[in-house]
Amino acid sequence: MLRSILVALDGSSSSARASRLALKLAQDRDAHIEGIGIVNSAWIQRPEALPIGAIGLKSALDLSKLSTARERIESVVQEFKSKAASSGVLSFNAKSAEGNPVSLVAEAATAHDIVALGKNSIFDIDGELYDLPLCVDKIVREEPRPVLLVPEAQGDDLPVSGRPVVVAFDGSPASSRALHMFALLGFAAGAEVHVLSMAESSGAALNHAKQACELLVRHGSGVAQPVGLGAAEISKHSAEILDYAKRIDAGMIVMGAYGRRGIREIFGSTTREVLNRSAVVLFLHH
Repeated sequence: MLRSILVALDGSSSSARASRLALKLAQDRDAHIEGIGIVNSAWIQRPEALPIGAIGLKSALDLSKLSTARERIESVVQEFKSKAASSGVLSFNAKSAEGNPVSLVAEAATAHDIVALGKNSIFDIDGELYDLPLCVDKIVREEPRPVLLVPEAQGDDLPVSGRPVVVAFDGSPASSRALHMFALLGFAAGAEVHVLSMAESSGAALNHAKQACELLVRHGSGVAQPVGLGAAEISKHSAEILDYAKRIDAGMIVMGAYGRRGIREIFGSTTREVLNRSAVVLFLHH
């Protein structure tokens, strides 16, 4: 049962969408919600190589940027409080915090069941190699609680409202934990869920998917559809997951993040490909 949600706020459009989704979940489930507005002071005041005489100028610029960031985040926090109050959520709180976003989220998340995060929020590294910000990648990789990763807005609709869910399940520990947390937190209740499993043989994959569907049905899933793909049918794991989600117009993909078996953690891994390319909400747990 979902009792409490933490949502990271930074004023970006994907963060705003994550906030909207989190507020709707809290309203529907009578859950507590807390917003944390993040001022990335560690990045703003980062050490840099400077010419002689430029240290004072940089310090002054940093203080100006920090002041602007504080004002912006305070505005975001107040807006979140206003929306929470008008949404009918029974219990909410919001605050701003300064420092490293990964550490701030990790500390605050201890008191919550799940973290909602904008997919394109908290950019902080010049010349990042991937579309996904490094801070977001680190939160997904290190956070022991499930993470709802919400993409940029593509309209005014809530991104998961009434749409099917794809569970990418291969029997690995990471995907098993994601499956169980999805069910235990009540996300399966009343949902149309398609369990997509991939293994060496289609028979083994289908068996994995059927077992996962049994669990989901016990947790109230309205429809639980098993789909099994063997190695001969798979061109690329991430492509299969994303293409299937697109084909059924899924609103959410559930998967284990950075698992070490089946959907493995390697450069160009399934996790990273889905993180970068998905246009729907991701429910991730490792």
